[in-house]
Amino acid sequence: MRAAAVRFAVFVCALGVAGSAAAQSIKSVPREQTLILENIDGRVPVPGNMNPYVAGQYLEWGMWQATQESLFYFNLETGKLEPWLAESGEYSDGAKTVTIQLRNGVKWSDGVAFTAEDIVFTIEMLKQNLGLRYSSDMDVWVDSVSAPNPRRVVIRLKKPNPRFLLTYFGVPIWHSLLIAPKHIWQNVDPKTFTNFDLARGLPLGTGSYRLVRSTETETIFDRLDHWWAADTGLHAMPAPTRVIWLGVGTEDTRAAMGVNNQLDAMWVMGRSTFEIARHKNLSIIGWTNSLPYGYLDPCPRDLFFNTAAPPFDKTAVRLAINDAINREQLVTVAFEGMSEPSYSVFPTYGALKELLDRNAEVLKPIHSDPSKVPALMQAAGYKKNGDGLWASANGKPISFTITTRSGETDLLKMGPVMVAQLRAAGFDASFHPSETAIYFTDVSNGNSAIYLAGTCGSVQDPYASFALFHSRESAPTGQRSPGVTPTRFANPDFDAAVDTMAKLPATDPAFALAADTALRVFTQELPAIPLVQARLLTPFNTKYWSNWPTAENNYIQPGHWWVTGGQLLINVKPANR
Repeated sequence: MRAAAVRFAVFVCALGVAGSAAAQSIKSVPREQTLILENIDGRVPVPGNMNPYVAGQYLEWGMWQATQESLFYFNLETGKLEPWLAESGEYSDGAKTVTIQLRNGVKWSDGVAFTAEDIVFTIEMLKQNLGLRYSSDMDVWVDSVSAPNPRRVVIRLKKPNPRFLLTYFGVPIWHSLLIAPKHIWQNVDPKTFTNFDLARGLPLGTGSYRLVRSTETETIFDRLDHWWAADTGLHAMPAPTRVIWLGVGTEDTRAAMGVNNQLDAMWVMGRSTFEIARHKNLSIIGWTNSLPYGYLDPCPRDLFFNTAAPPFDKTAVRLAINDAINREQLVTVAFEGMSEPSYSVFPTYGALKELLDRNAEVLKPIHSDPSKVPALMQAAGYKKNGDGLWASANGKPISFTITTRSGETDLLKMGPVMVAQLRAAGFDASFHPSETAIYFTDVSNGNSAIYLAGTCGSVQDPYASFALFHSRESAPTGQRSPGVTPTRFANPDFDAAVDTMAKLPATDPAFALAADTALRVFTQELPAIPLVQARLLTPFNTKYWSNWPTAENNYIQPGHWWVTGGQLLINVKPANR
């Protein structure tokens, strides 16, 4: 506790609570008016770059939540796509035309009107600059986009897509295609523009906060004097005067700082750590008051392969690795019993249960059977050497390192357990977490041949998760992939099934048939191994702030690092109210 207290003293001084030289640049704000959230990545690798379209750029340390807003927000708790910057969105022409009506009175933080032209500009900018985030998606789907009037956008698609609004403008999971202010971006190179200039108010957004400081360890935002949603009567001004994202690091440190009321929203804690922290400070709460404490995250944890990289280019090797994994042990260690094994890449939400139930027999082979490992490896051309490790004909062992993102607490716990299981089955495996920027770069270009991550896709129907494994989401090894979790998997039957699903509503019988085909191919090939469902215990602290999202107050999902985290910011209230 003492180390955490010392660290916080230095931190408070830097914020302007003390009169240091560093504090001269921003005003002092009392602690009870300051909302402090943990930066789940621990560190901001490039604090002077706020370009949301750079591939691999994840601005979850506040820029997404404080300055940016989405056209819509998908609410996991209600299962509805709720309008925000947009007033409505409609499909026509067999889901080949999408019409978006914007709210009246929306403004950028510099007072310039937010109009349909901003959306037209953003989509066209991405289509013209392949390589940017979402650029390939817009190129694949969008035929044309126009603005009949300042509040109306018409997007004509190349082919039907009844999920277009949800997928790209609704934050179904984690992030969304954010709209660029045309008057700022029209005269810059979007591939090199940093979108960072505090004197000019950059990054500019429609959100209720502006960036005032950005370093590797802290990102600070102050509330604006005016905000369009308050001016139009849509929502009251947010209560926090200042919002800070702070790099913390370890689970023990975040627990100590939570106990000392130095963090209001924290990243993942294990069960025992949470129970100890809550015992020491009753202000600390979880999603539920009793087990499992955490909420069911839509990103089940999986083991991904670069299926173009030997030996993982052999299906038998991937199947053997699956049979060597004990999922129950992973649940026990990584989640301390707060979750359950997973045998598909889907969260076990009710909307996806029908697919899983009718394909129960198809999923049975994913259930591990260590006795199958020898036959699979021998069929792939390997045999054990004198050290008991699987090796090629020349005696060279199959050696690989599993990577993951350093901020993912549950995966950090899972990695060593999985390595022990794989080594016991004869695989020369090791585990190495990487800093976020390095991790995403290596995964994107294929340098990470095997890695732990979440499959963040489906929330309403199975299309989105399957689409992550479509061949268009990958690129040749050495080239940056457009997908978040690329596997370089290419199967024509799988691709065809996913393409069929893309143009159909989930209620169409042909959609169900295509989904069954995709699941069967995926299960046979295993470009990624399903491991466990993700029950995330991300505590909040009620010492200074109340109205946190909980199972009993579930106005929004509790992922404060999501773009939907902006909805959390504007709804928390001082604890004394």
